[in-house]
Amino acid sequence: MIDVEKLVQNTDKEELKNYRMHVLNALNAALQSVDPYNSVKNFVKKLDDTLEISSEVYDLTDFSRIYVIAFGKASIKMFNAISEIVNIDKGIVVSNVYKEIDMPNVKFIQGGHPIPDQKSIEAGNEILNLAGETDASTLTFVLISGGGSALVENPLIDLTRLQDLTKALMKKGADINELNAVRKHLSKIKGGKLLKNLKGTVVSLIISDVIFDPLDVIASGPTYFDSTTFSDALSVLKKYGLDLEFDDTVKIFEKGLNGQIQETLKRDEKLNCTFQNHIIASNYIANRAMLEYFGKIGLNILYLGPAVQGITSSVAKMIAGIGRSIDLGYMDIKKPVAVVFGGETTVEVKGNGVGGRNSEFTLYMVKYLQETNFVFASIGTDGIDGVSPAAGAIADSRTFEKAKSLNLDLNKFLENNDSFTFFDRLGDAIITGPTGTNVADVALLLIF
Repeated sequence: MIDVEKLVQNTDKEELKNYRMHVLNALNAALQSVDPYNSVKNFVKKLDDTLEISSEVYDLTDFSRIYVIAFGKASIKMFNAISEIVNIDKGIVVSNVYKEIDMPNVKFIQGGHPIPDQKSIEAGNEILNLAGETDASTLTFVLISGGGSALVENPLIDLTRLQDLTKALMKKGADINELNAVRKHLSKIKGGKLLKNLKGTVVSLIISDVIFDPLDVIASGPTYFDSTTFSDALSVLKKYGLDLEFDDTVKIFEKGLNGQIQETLKRDEKLNCTFQNHIIASNYIANRAMLEYFGKIGLNILYLGPAVQGITSSVAKMIAGIGRSIDLGYMDIKKPVAVVFGGETTVEVKGNGVGGRNSEFTLYMVKYLQETNFVFASIGTDGIDGVSPAAGAIADSRTFEKAKSLNLDLNKFLENNDSFTFFDRLGDAIITGPTGTNVADVALLLIF
């Protein structure tokens, strides 16, 4: 969580302290609302031998055993919550950080992230083995969160080749949908293939780190229908000119096109299980918590939604333009106003400084709002902002002058992508440490 008191005191004006407090409290409310442990506990309710999950009711006496498969950055907290609700007969937990699980019937594996490693393959094997033990009387909870695509894998190609291909696609600028189309068609788990291996009743609880929460994209959609095909995957390789370098992958995709390798899960396929997928935490849920906070204290609100995307500098200029319009009375809304939004921007890397999209976003806001009374903050909900140790940063109407007094030229810091260093020197870097969740970024601009 954010140390509100420390960051509130980092200004000499009482009015700014008050508004800083509200901004930081709202961000903490957002983080609390998507905490994995809380999210599972709020979503799954047990009364005697009955489980209520959303609108579904499950009679626990109908099941001979309960299994749990958890993978992703939030898997540990999600597992801890479900283990307090039901008695687990067997399970596996895969995360990017190490954690002892004090249950002899539950195995923990620390997988590779953001590139899959040998431990990721070990995790994939263990999960498929556990899935193979399920039968018609098994209730299986699949706990999915961001990072799952790398942390768990069972590939159709050699690990080294998969690593090289993943890196090559990332370097070429392939987006998450293109990357997943390829990964799903090189995997025995992704693209609904895990669901193909499960029997009985399957309940997937999902924390979304993807804009608009597409079930087939989050962690490469292991328990949902896949809309992409071998043809799509092959097209991605050709688009980025990787089909010659990775001819072994091309051969696999061609075999898939000829029906020699099983496609990902499609809607018309018959399964050996019944299943439900539930989004229990998302960027929208985090946004909603901020909206509720400002509603309670009576501030006017302008909500821009959970899908603000684009180049960081351009998006910051647009948000600053909205702020200036509010300040100058060009919008029919009375100050003070909280402008709330979420999403994920992209930094254009030109320098070799220490920073991330959230701190860089905040620094651009300082540049564009020099003549405006404001407080702005942006954070990554996982507590990680690019290559910095911070989650993001906070700034206000006094930031520019404070920087000037310390001979800090914000333009030079922007040119070098060194935004964390800038805010660290001012004491305005927001450092939470890893939060154990990830629903992309949340931000807010307060105009007064």
